[in-house]
Amino acid sequence: MSENKETHSLGFHTRAAKNYVDGKKAHRPLSTPIMQGTIFQMESSESLGELFRTKADTVYTRFGNPTLSAAAEKMATLEGAEAALVFSSGMGAITTSLLAVLRSGDHVVAQRNIFAQTFTFLNIFARSLGIETDFVDATNMEELEQAVRPTTVLLYIETPSNPLLEIVDIHAIARMTQAKGILLFVDSTFATPFLQNPLVLGANLVLHSGSKYIGGHADLLCGVAAGNSSLIQTIRNAQTLLGNILDPHAAWVLLRGIKTLGVRIERQCENALELARFLGSQENVIQVNYPWLESSPFCQLARRQMTGGGGMLSFMVSGGLASARA
Repeated sequence: MSENKETHSLGFHTRAAKNYVDGKKAHRPLSTPIMQGTIFQMESSESLGELFRTKADTVYTRFGNPTLSAAAEKMATLEGAEAALVFSSGMGAITTSLLAVLRSGDHVVAQRNIFAQTFTFLNIFARSLGIETDFVDATNMEELEQAVRPTTVLLYIETPSNPLLEIVDIHAIARMTQAKGILLFVDSTFATPFLQNPLVLGANLVLHSGSKYIGGHADLLCGVAAGNSSLIQTIRNAQTLLGNILDPHAAWVLLRGIKTLGVRIERQCENALELARFLGSQENVIQVNYPWLESSPFCQLARRQMTGGGGMLSFMVSGGLASARA
């Protein structure tokens, strides 16, 4: 990832806007080309064999594609990762990554308050494959450590969580998982790479639903996984078999959204904090969940782990469900 090393010192906005096309600096379009084709021509059977051996992105789009590579390279750069992959949805990234590393007899410790479909996958589908999961309060380190078994291979968290905006201490959990030889996967969708970099804090893999803030225009289904090259290669092998591939045009839409990611998140953080403070002043609002509020139990941790509170908040009103619907 020489491009990553060259741009490591650049600011986030510059890295988000910078274009990557074959490392060339002249006679190239400012917008990454969409390589819509699925099959690429070969000079000979020998060259085809070499391309397969080197896992090139110019053989067949299920194995790779230059536009997909550009999007993955951009996400790896923003996360400080050695490598990344893009998928056809956020759940595609999550399930493929989990299936790549888990086997029958393995045990997972997962945060209780995670995205509903991730919970369902671990609680129902994974159990049918012989993979057991214990769900715990991930804000409680003692409960986390007590849930670990000799067969535990993975700890899965989501921070900020959906929809309660819980903040989990990635660095503290990473120290524990590293000491025990356990993988740590972090769903960082609500934070985006602009506000939080779990890999820098010690996680093994960071996951995103690119459909949300990274794409940013409500016209894209996309997932992202980023980590070290060895783990990403393991996940790539599973992705190739399962066929969970992002369309090249969708990869281009992702790249378009990334260019404005930083400026959008900055404004969304400002707006969300103002709205959270307004809601907190209303008599019929009994709780506001937003980690940047001084009243939040997660405020201190959030300000240490993130650079902003994000664009998502939730709140509770008095009067129960009927009042909320009204």
